[in-house]
Amino acid sequence: MYGTVHSCSSLFIIVSTFKLEDYRKHIAHCFILISNKLSRGSIASWDTHDFKILSESIHEETGTLLSVSTLKRLSGRIHYGSKPNNSTLDTLAKYVGFEDWRSFLKSFEPTTVKKNKITTSTRVGKYGLVFLLLVMVVSSYFLLRSPLKYYDSNDFSFSVKSVTTGIPNSVVFKYDASIADKKTKIEIQQDWDKRKRVVVNKNDSILTSSYYKPGFFKSKLVVNDSIVKEEDVFIPSNDWLATIETDSLPIYLDLDNELSINVEKLKIHGIDPYKEKTVVGLYQVKDFGELYTDEFELTTSFRNDFQSGITPCQVAQLTILHEGGPIAIPVCNKGCISDISLFAFDEQINGKNHDLSNLGVDYTNYVNIKCISRDQKLIILVNEKPVYTLNVPQPYNKIIGICFFFEGTGSVNYVRLKKDGQIIYDSEHSSSSLVEHQ
Repeated sequence: MYGTVHSCSSLFIIVSTFKLEDYRKHIAHCFILISNKLSRGSIASWDTHDFKILSESIHEETGTLLSVSTLKRLSGRIHYGSKPNNSTLDTLAKYVGFEDWRSFLKSFEPTTVKKNKITTSTRVGKYGLVFLLLVMVVSSYFLLRSPLKYYDSNDFSFSVKSVTTGIPNSVVFKYDASIADKKTKIEIQQDWDKRKRVVVNKNDSILTSSYYKPGFFKSKLVVNDSIVKEEDVFIPSNDWLATIETDSLPIYLDLDNELSINVEKLKIHGIDPYKEKTVVGLYQVKDFGELYTDEFELTTSFRNDFQSGITPCQVAQLTILHEGGPIAIPVCNKGCISDISLFAFDEQINGKNHDLSNLGVDYTNYVNIKCISRDQKLIILVNEKPVYTLNVPQPYNKIIGICFFFEGTGSVNYVRLKKDGQIIYDSEHSSSSLVEHQ
């Protein structure tokens, strides 16, 4: 419900005692390993697209999302005078095969050899060295006989097409990987989740896949575990969509004429929120036009309607979807603010080490949230009280959805989006009626 963003492990920078020059040297070496792993040439020749591929690859393998701008700074493509935090360095180290950044640094330490007195065993050591050299020569011979084959992204083609509008939806992936040899592994990945890769035959050209939730997905053509092609998959919701969130397929609910999910609607599908923890969702995923993260104003009013000992915190979450990811704003009973996290632009603000008391609310009345993005700042207010201000990074991303999630049940009073003072979307005056999904 609230995403799979990893929390920051520590603010302590373990290498703060090193000189900045050594710091940059170690990071530069790390990026050499990264460029070798991705097989996309020297970092010096990379463009923004290459860094986006790296960002998503790191997210897939480590579960931590590092932004394109962060990766550019660390690689030296953008001037960066300060030291990155520990969790960022740990993520880079894990990506290139180390347990953490400390383990990566240890690989630079010289090996200490204990000096012994010369004895007759020295002769054995000489023979051992000869044997080791022989093994290296033989290994090199077999490696040269079976060299790894690397491919250029231009050797492949990849395209996507959705077959309908709304949810559920099917997408046709069309690809050409005929240039690959027989031993090459070809896969298609549906979205950010690496586990959703499907192995395909290089001699085929079509794969179809079903999507049961709306959203913006990055599909990928993967060759020998390297991403060679990417295509956007945009699945709109065809107006408001109500769901019961499950571990497998969502259950679609009738919305009638209001943005509300009550207990009666759940019990129709055999779900009793008083007996089992239940999460429901409301999705409005669509093209809002030229609305981007750098300039917008969102106001909304909603509440969690469900009171039960099984969900004492009554968590509700507003999520603003954009092509770069989510902006997730949770609210809950005042006593539970330690258990929630605010997330936006690759940054997680954890209630364990931040004062998120203004995200604690009283559900006697509707909760009013306002998000104002202007002058590269995003200001979040709850019931007119400022909660947090975040920097809005470039490149700016197109806003493509608004979602609400509730523990138990919930209602949305209204949602309104503005740009430059002009209303872009108003749920009270939606151009199309609420769509019922059986």
